[in-house]
Amino acid sequence: RLSALLCRPTVAVRRGGWGPGHRRARGSGRPDGQRHPPAQPLLNDTRFATLGLWSLSLAYFSMGTASIAVVGLIHAMAVSLAVSKPAIAGLVTVFALTFAVTAPLLQVATGRLPRRTLLLVGLHTMAIGCLATAWAPSYEWMVAARVLTALGACAVGPVASSLGAGLVKPERQGHALAVVFSGMTFATVFGLPMATWLGGLLGWRWTFVGLAALIAAIAFTIQWLVSDRRPAPAVTLGSFLQVFRHGATAWAVAMAGCYMAAQFSLYALVSPFLQERFGVSTDQLSLAFLLAGLASVIGNLMAGRFGDRLGAARTLAGTMIGLAGAFLLVLVLPTRDWVGIAAFAGWSMIGMAFYAPQQKRLVGLAPELRNLLLAMNSSALYIGMSLGAAASSHAYRTAGAWPLPLVGVGFLVLALCAFALSRRAELRDARAALSA
Repeated sequence: RLSALLCRPTVAVRRGGWGPGHRRARGSGRPDGQRHPPAQPLLNDTRFATLGLWSLSLAYFSMGTASIAVVGLIHAMAVSLAVSKPAIAGLVTVFALTFAVTAPLLQVATGRLPRRTLLLVGLHTMAIGCLATAWAPSYEWMVAARVLTALGACAVGPVASSLGAGLVKPERQGHALAVVFSGMTFATVFGLPMATWLGGLLGWRWTFVGLAALIAAIAFTIQWLVSDRRPAPAVTLGSFLQVFRHGATAWAVAMAGCYMAAQFSLYALVSPFLQERFGVSTDQLSLAFLLAGLASVIGNLMAGRFGDRLGAARTLAGTMIGLAGAFLLVLVLPTRDWVGIAAFAGWSMIGMAFYAPQQKRLVGLAPELRNLLLAMNSSALYIGMSLGAAASSHAYRTAGAWPLPLVGVGFLVLALCAFALSRRAELRDARAALSA
């Protein structure tokens, strides 16, 4: 029964909205008799729609690179600011926590401001934050600059996904979201190495200046290619209660946090895990990360196709079960360096297949709340990132590297349970809508 529940095709329900006293009027697509049908996707011609999607992918690339660039510049920044390396690494946590707390609230604060305008403001704020990072005279100013950069990022990731979903027809939303989100994987594959290389060549301050210029150029590109100026659906504090009051959306957001915790329970300490479990040398780590990054890009793009053809729910269930199987397989693989590198690439490809179908399913569950849901999904991912890293650090200090995959499996079990509860609530709402 659980297998049937997990893999049953997604049913679109309650597209008119949720809330107290919800009722659907005859001939109306919205609750309480409002005769205004939901906004249809703004369809540019195919060429400009494709270019628009890739420009939004660049926005994700800039956000991802800005968030992790300090990882490759830790030593130089620590020496320049006269602080420890863990203090510089803590800037990543500052960014993540700021994003997690602020992203959903920003959807309320900006009201019906057009998503395109909000995205452009977010990109320019990120550019200013990168310039402030480059000119920071002390660690305290550096923390403030990273907070400013994260505030800009809150208006980039969720909004770029929402805009991308609106550029294409509903049956192509899975592929569109995969294209947009691929920018995050490219940030890991190319953005971080590029920042590290420029840091060694020009210094870390000029690296952030260059990143600010890149972000400004991406903003100009989006302003030219993306023409969607429609006002965003109104989001209020009551919208948060709607999300948490209905199990389909609440458990879907919780699932995202558990899934990211599963991924980061191994990724946060993947270098010592590969070295201690498979004997991968320090010189081979760069190759391992490159191959894993390329595999992630492939997995993300394939997930978009599968999400459109098989449905988001089936793709999500298959991804979580597949990643759990990959983690268990890692425990019994032979101890050879090439096996470890191949396994890292394999679980990276499977793991990245989650995000586009998850975003597509959230958009389908409540189209009128998609901005808020995508922002809450992003917040859950950053919270899961922190939880997974903390759990793996505790396991590593206690028992070494070998149990890290089991920590990931534990989080995946929680994610599957959350998914089953979300699907049950979704199907229950669908039956209630049909009988009304």
